[in-house]
Amino acid sequence: MASYVTSASNAIMDLANMAATAAVGAANSAHATVLSYKYQEVANDGATSDFPNTDEPVWLLGVQYSAKYDLDELRDAVRSRLWFTYRRDFPVIGSSGISSDQGWGCMLRCGQMVVGSALLNLQLGRGWSWSPDSVDPRYLKVVQMFQDLKSAPYSIHQIALMGESVDRKPIGTWFGPNTVAQAIRKLAHYDQWNNLAVYVALDNTLVRDEVREAAMRNDKALDNINNDKQSQQPNCDHPSETVSDFTTETSSNPEDAPEPDRTWRPLLLFIPLRLGLSEINPVYIKGLKACFTFDQTLGVIGGSPNHALYMLGYVGEEIVYLDPHVTQMNAPVSDWCEKRTDEEMTAGASYHSSRAHRINIQHLDPSLSLCFLCKTEAEFDDLCLGFQAKLIDGEKTPLFEICAERPAHMIGLEPSRDLNIVPDGATGTDYEQIRNYDSEDEFEIL
Repeated sequence: MASYVTSASNAIMDLANMAATAAVGAANSAHATVLSYKYQEVANDGATSDFPNTDEPVWLLGVQYSAKYDLDELRDAVRSRLWFTYRRDFPVIGSSGISSDQGWGCMLRCGQMVVGSALLNLQLGRGWSWSPDSVDPRYLKVVQMFQDLKSAPYSIHQIALMGESVDRKPIGTWFGPNTVAQAIRKLAHYDQWNNLAVYVALDNTLVRDEVREAAMRNDKALDNINNDKQSQQPNCDHPSETVSDFTTETSSNPEDAPEPDRTWRPLLLFIPLRLGLSEINPVYIKGLKACFTFDQTLGVIGGSPNHALYMLGYVGEEIVYLDPHVTQMNAPVSDWCEKRTDEEMTAGASYHSSRAHRINIQHLDPSLSLCFLCKTEAEFDDLCLGFQAKLIDGEKTPLFEICAERPAHMIGLEPSRDLNIVPDGATGTDYEQIRNYDSEDEFEIL
């Protein structure tokens, strides 16, 4: 009898312990869910493959593929793009104490991916293909321009600090497509290696004359650009030595500098749009898809609400994108550029995604920015003709307008007022004392 009582007592104790353990586990799980809520990744809409088995064409950065017959080429095109994601344990940004952009830096990373695509096209050609053992000095130097250090021209540090300066965005807060485009527009003045011109269209209007002015006006600060772009190689032991290539030395008396030549600089064009209130209006879907078919496209930055994505193309009713919502360790180029060990190979590969993802176009937030690269004036002219033919002619509700000169409703907006900016080496300095572009509010992903 006593043994039965003892056995029953033990069983009751076991059940009690199990219940307590389950309760603690549930509490811990709930606590973890609360803490990680803002960092959770969005499911991939049930997609089990990067590309569907379909007869519909896949458009990726201006090139048409078949998912059935060109799958290897499609995957290579995705892998060859630079993939910038959340990172942790990098040097703190300014005086913020922040050493990771997890949970807030996704749109900034998407902006980096756009610029990265532009620089790869400029330095290595549109058809360049990445391989895990690549140590091409031009490729390494491009990646180095985005590493998580204040000294890198397009680093998370520079973009965050510039956003704080130009649009009062505190470090650690989310950016919209327009804010990141404006920050990149200013930071491009530091980049004398690529001599990149950046234009951000305002008010759903592309003003051709102002785009040409931005692309053909060479700042005096950029007169002494090193023309031997092929011979510069990052120094793995002293990466700061290559960073000096990015800074601009200016005369103490700018009046002494000769007038720059009016030659076309490679143009990175952003066209921020809002294509609906809370979701994309179906009347814009055809035009949005067409934007991925232009030779000059660099894709689209936008995403689903509070979840920025770098969109590369489309297939059917789905958008193909790279997702920055993966947190990786800081991986400076100097730590892996020689690629002699497996660890170095892995660190280098962390800048390239092994697969793309898909999302239904109806699930996108209506706030986004179209992105294009025109290396020559002829390419820009061709792009404008394409806009007219594919996006405007015959459309009752075009994505945006094109005009030769500034229309009356845009008088007072001065997107090109900062053409005479001379960088002085101060990170995050607002070289314009007056904000000269439209409010970011209408472009925020809400």
